[in-house]
Amino acid sequence: MNTERKNWIGPTRRTAIAGGLAAGLMPRVARAADKMRIVSSQKGFWDTTLILFGQQKGIFADHKLDLDIIWSDGGSDIQQAVITGSTDFGVAPGILGALSAFEKRAPIAVTNAAMTGSSDLFWYVRAESPIRSLADCNGKTIAFSRPGASTELIASTLIDHAGVKAKLIGTGGPGATLTQVMSGQIDVGWSAPTVGLAEERAGKLRIIARGNDAPGLAAQTVRVGMTNSRFLAERSELLARLSKGMQQTIDWAYDGDEALQMYAELNRVDIATARQARDTNYPKAALALAPIGNIELSIAQAVKDKRLSKPLTPDQIKAFTANVGRFLA
Repeated sequence: MNTERKNWIGPTRRTAIAGGLAAGLMPRVARAADKMRIVSSQKGFWDTTLILFGQQKGIFADHKLDLDIIWSDGGSDIQQAVITGSTDFGVAPGILGALSAFEKRAPIAVTNAAMTGSSDLFWYVRAESPIRSLADCNGKTIAFSRPGASTELIASTLIDHAGVKAKLIGTGGPGATLTQVMSGQIDVGWSAPTVGLAEERAGKLRIIARGNDAPGLAAQTVRVGMTNSRFLAERSELLARLSKGMQQTIDWAYDGDEALQMYAELNRVDIATARQARDTNYPKAALALAPIGNIELSIAQAVKDKRLSKPLTPDQIKAFTANVGRFLA
């Protein structure tokens, strides 16, 4: 028997097989996820850590993104990473720094609001301090995190509202700030849940001001999302997927307790404390990705604090906010 003839595949059969392969009979190779480098502020804060929870949940993987998340103390650290291109996206740098960088023509683009209002932040003193309110802070030292961070904007606004002259000092994150306050190195510290809550319950510190105490702050966007201008031009499709993943993560985080449990475990607090922090200090509306709220107040404060040389023109404001919400459609 001629075995060569038995195993021969004729043109007609070969064509049929090729057609079957083209029609999708072969297993499809899944598209690899695109990597993005992310710098976020203050690991452990509800708003800035949601991106990690979304990553752990698999939300960003569903959008074919593999996020490499690096943590910082916020403000200028995030902004510098974006400007140099060492990161693709910055989560929640302060709007003051963003405005300053924009005026200096730094290669940054604001893509979304990250926090509107300041319900998350509070300022405190040691329990034995004679300071009862910001009105008692003439000549005192008051903490914020980093230059250009939202804490700088809010602390400056609160001091103006109180009508006092105090010295603002960058102290880093809440943990480092708490140490400096309790050791007497600084008069008034800043924090956000959950750092400081246990000390307050134990009577070791006393809250004297909250972020939304000054008029206008409740509707003012204080933190934004930021990317490098070149990345925006060359990889906008990744930013679109990132934005959709961020919105999906926010919706998921407020629908049920799964993200809340992650938050409680990360911060080593009970679920009741975690729920109070989320629902009281971080209402869902505050995390809306668009629009930028009360930007005129931020511009005025930036001019006063010499972050801007002069107010932005209407055309400049339009350019600054041009990409906000663009990738949510």
